[in-house]
Amino acid sequence: MRKGLVISDGHTYAAAELAMTSALATITNPLHAGARAPTFALPDKLGNRVVLDQLLRAGPVVLNFLRGSWCSFGEESLARFSALHERISSTGAKAVALAPPDASKRNSERLPVPELIDTDLRIARAFGLTFDLPEALRDGYLGLGYEPARTRKSGEFPVPVPATYLLDEEGIVVFAHVDFDYRNGFDGESLMKALHALRARREARRHARGRLAVLKVVRKSR
Repeated sequence: MRKGLVISDGHTYAAAELAMTSALATITNPLHAGARAPTFALPDKLGNRVVLDQLLRAGPVVLNFLRGSWCSFGEESLARFSALHERISSTGAKAVALAPPDASKRNSERLPVPELIDTDLRIARAFGLTFDLPEALRDGYLGLGYEPARTRKSGEFPVPVPATYLLDEEGIVVFAHVDFDYRNGFDGESLMKALHALRARREARRHARGRLAVLKVVRKSR
């Protein structure tokens, strides 16, 4: 059975449901559409430093927050996100994935999207994408290979929540999909609709600026 559905210490699907219910009750408010995203600089799995502000200078950015390689559902979500890379790029956007540190042997060089290492869930916390796992489930998560953040309050056991964000060039969230049920995975089609809508809006603004520039030239020539 897949990791993440049946927990190694004997907790089953009901225990996973308990974790999701706890998430709904205790998660801090996740970032929503219209909010400005916190900036960050993180290393990827190849040792490259990725800075959000630099990505935004080239256009919109898609951020895909993952649970990590310890969870098979998180791995499937990353695979679906990576498979959509060309379609995302065709809209003029950049795509990156963010996950907590892990010991995965996966060859990151084969992934079309940078996989950023969110040490201690610092960025996930800033986006409001963590919840405190109930004590009854913690041994099971540890058995699956999950490594909780080193910097945390006594008694806490923060776990990341899967989410996808689309930021415009100003760093404003124009699409936010936060899913407390980690089994659902990455929602690619909803993201693509948001990307196409953002591209149409950007093109309309460019055309409007172009018409305004022409009008100014005509007025000056009179």
